[in-house]
Amino acid sequence: MESRGFSVMQALERLVGDLNAYQPAFLASYPTTLALLATEQAAGRLMIHPAALWSGGEYLADATRAEIENIFACPVSNEYGASECMSIAFGCREGWLHVNADWVLLEPVDRDYRPTPPGQLSHTVLLTNLANRVQPIIRYDLGDSVVAKPGRCACGSPLPALRVVGRCDDMVALRAENGSIVRLLPIALSTVVEEAAKVHRFQIVQRAPDRLALRLGDDCAHDRRGAWRTAAAALKGYLASQSLPNVRVALDKRPPVSDARSGKLRQVVVDDDPRLPPPRAPRRGDAHRTSR
Repeated sequence: MESRGFSVMQALERLVGDLNAYQPAFLASYPTTLALLATEQAAGRLMIHPAALWSGGEYLADATRAEIENIFACPVSNEYGASECMSIAFGCREGWLHVNADWVLLEPVDRDYRPTPPGQLSHTVLLTNLANRVQPIIRYDLGDSVVAKPGRCACGSPLPALRVVGRCDDMVALRAENGSIVRLLPIALSTVVEEAAKVHRFQIVQRAPDRLALRLGDDCAHDRRGAWRTAAAALKGYLASQSLPNVRVALDKRPPVSDARSGKLRQVVVDDDPRLPPPRAPRRGDAHRTSR
């Protein structure tokens, strides 16, 4: 079976063209990417016919999953994993994720690291990898909020079930000089900043149809000015490669702001501004993986 990777960093038009030429039978990517590709498929610009799709790395809402499945006319498999344990849980037809309990132990806990009862949203979740014989990983704080299902799942699986509130950054829609709207994936924008400035706590905020702001956290306090210059230059270069040289990037001196509901940091957010174009399309790595 032949497989190929496609970078999320390339322009959407090129990605669509490459996928049309490749015609994958199976496509795996982030939910935001699959949602954006579903929009392109519905518009007739993307014309592929995969037999199945795989989603991971970010939060997949039920409505988003249903829309993607409807447009591509094939099932979406959802999986929960992390660098510390590649396959933590897999999705079922009831919309729950079933923990691979013979490989991993998950403990939902509150802010004080006390166990969170089933049915209640945890502050975070602790992971113990039972299969890693090289590097012990015991009660590692993943930073994801989860809800454990009380009792057995209706799908029939005896494995523990949960739902994850993981990465759920916003899709960014920016206006080019010619008036067209260019939609950028949040994972692409955050990767640009991380790889260029070597920072991990930051926030990109869309302020206007042609303006982004960058907030930097404490991990660059030793050289904030240098981190800002490097990150801004990288963002401007990436925006120019996406036909957006007109978009301004400014420094917001305030620290990154965590989500009020979950307490988690969303790295890419859009201001609630009526002037902003709608995202249209329905949480690391840098590639779409396909096979045919």
